[in-house]
Amino acid sequence: MDRSLRWRTIGLLVVVAYCALSVVPSFADKKALPSWFTEVFDRKIQLGLDLQGGLHIVYSIDLDKAVDDKASEIKRDVEAHLAETKLEGSVHTPSSLGAVTIKLTDATKKADMEKWLRSAYGDVITGRTCSDKDGEGAVCIRVSSDYADSIKKAALGQAVDTIRSRIDEKGIAEPTVITKGDDIIVELPGLDKDNIERIKAIIARTAKLEFKVVAENAPYMRQLFKQVREDAAADALGIKADVDGWRHDDSGKTYDDYYIFAHDREEWIPLADAKESGCWKPEIEEVDGKVYCKVTGRHVIEQYLADLAKQDPKYAIPDDHQIAFEKVTPGADAEDKREFWRTYYLDRAVRLTGSAITDAVTIWDPQTNRPEVLVTFNRYGTRVFGDLTSQNVGHKMAIILDDKVASAPVIQSAITGGRSNISMGGGSADDQQREADILVAVLKTGSLPAPLRWESEANLGPTLGRDAVSKTQFSFALGVVLVIIIMIGTYRKSGLIAIAALTINIVMMLAVMATFGATLTLPGIAAVVLTVGMAVDGNILIYERIRDELHAGKSVRGAVDIGFARAFTAILDGQLTTAAAGWVLLQYGSGPIQGFATMLLVGIGTTLFTNVWVSRLFFDLWVGRDKNAETLSI
Repeated sequence: MDRSLRWRTIGLLVVVAYCALSVVPSFADKKALPSWFTEVFDRKIQLGLDLQGGLHIVYSIDLDKAVDDKASEIKRDVEAHLAETKLEGSVHTPSSLGAVTIKLTDATKKADMEKWLRSAYGDVITGRTCSDKDGEGAVCIRVSSDYADSIKKAALGQAVDTIRSRIDEKGIAEPTVITKGDDIIVELPGLDKDNIERIKAIIARTAKLEFKVVAENAPYMRQLFKQVREDAAADALGIKADVDGWRHDDSGKTYDDYYIFAHDREEWIPLADAKESGCWKPEIEEVDGKVYCKVTGRHVIEQYLADLAKQDPKYAIPDDHQIAFEKVTPGADAEDKREFWRTYYLDRAVRLTGSAITDAVTIWDPQTNRPEVLVTFNRYGTRVFGDLTSQNVGHKMAIILDDKVASAPVIQSAITGGRSNISMGGGSADDQQREADILVAVLKTGSLPAPLRWESEANLGPTLGRDAVSKTQFSFALGVVLVIIIMIGTYRKSGLIAIAALTINIVMMLAVMATFGATLTLPGIAAVVLTVGMAVDGNILIYERIRDELHAGKSVRGAVDIGFARAFTAILDGQLTTAAAGWVLLQYGSGPIQGFATMLLVGIGTTLFTNVWVSRLFFDLWVGRDKNAETLSI
């Protein structure tokens, strides 16, 4: 054996050994494998939903919320700049997307403010037209369209990474998370019903944590309080008004927190309203365009306020404030034990967010015997939280989680230790424990940049997956057996070389999938079967060419050399043509089509390698053993 042939043989053995070892974790029990082996070969082929069953969920994401968060960040920076430069004025975030309005008391300072904004933000912001009610000293800006697009793109990518991290944190499933337009598609194979509900709860949890100051003694809430007390329509809906008053011990100042509240109710409502309120589920029966479901007290209040604002604009919520809701569990001494939703009137400005949190753990409050979440801030969060609490002693601080007030304690003194407790609101102790565990999980893996909205889901049972696997295995095995019979029957010993090369081809394809942790689906298996056909076709081209050369009187060595050399162009041409079609499918196809195209392109690469290099090596080893052979079993 010459040196070149020896090194080619060693190279093939190394490649085959690596590929075979890479595939082992996909077919063997991980617990039965040595730890060093699983550390080196830590990935395996995943089975798609069509093969093992599971959950397919489509979410949309409110990307506009990410843009508004940027506007809130600009608002905080402008407020800090006003304080540093001792300029008098106020900053507001109107309801318009990404908008910020700066109202300066001294209109002559507008030019200085505009200059500072350009230097601080540049292309991040753009000017907009102020309304007459904003006044002469108003500077109106918004997040620029280009920067808003970049925020949305980054938010979508962050959402995908966060969802994947949350599922990985629990170790329940090995997910496939992809985007399609502005939608996020999550595929979770092989889950039982209990784990499906757990994963769905963890995924959908935005974990958007915000700290805002409650605006007590507000004129708007006083007039709303009076209106609800006197309005028959509010009484018919079960909406009540109350006031929570307290006196701060040190200053002696009194605070009145006016609020309205309502209990949940069950009734027939239009399907569109049911979907908006979140009470609709696919299994609920629809009758004459309506469904019977539980409507939250929050939704009742929100609908009432919207109708009230249409009737009289003075009840429209001011742009620089918002109404948030808390689900309240009455105390043991309360006559009505039903949970209810109450309002908080807040400054719209976000003072601090969950991005400043470095850790979160579940603890138990010894006084209430209820679970809480203890969060730890980073250095920036510690400073901001300390300043915020010191400036608002006596006021309530609303801790808002996923657009719902988790708690709103009165700030008794400045909190500078860098930690804060979050209570879990309403519900039983068990419900609060589950809520706390989910919150800790999502805070540790990062909050979603914007809320997710459930769009659709499909749950494929494992029985269907097993049936698909069984039928696929049978058809694949039958096809391979027929190929073996035909190749050996037609080409004799040379047919064995084709079968050996084909086996290596399939192992290499599986190894590539295992190396990248790819998901195998029915379309992917179809691509593997097609690859088998293309590989056999390549061998047939080579063998028929060798036969022609032998019939023309060439020696065995010469026929093999010419057969491989002249068949190569035909094989390459066919594979490149197929690769072009596969590339088009990969670029413009949907999920299943892309899976087929990916496996097809991988198969083209492995087929070229085995047809041209592996088969040739086997022939060189065979012919090289008898250089004077006059016949070839082909």
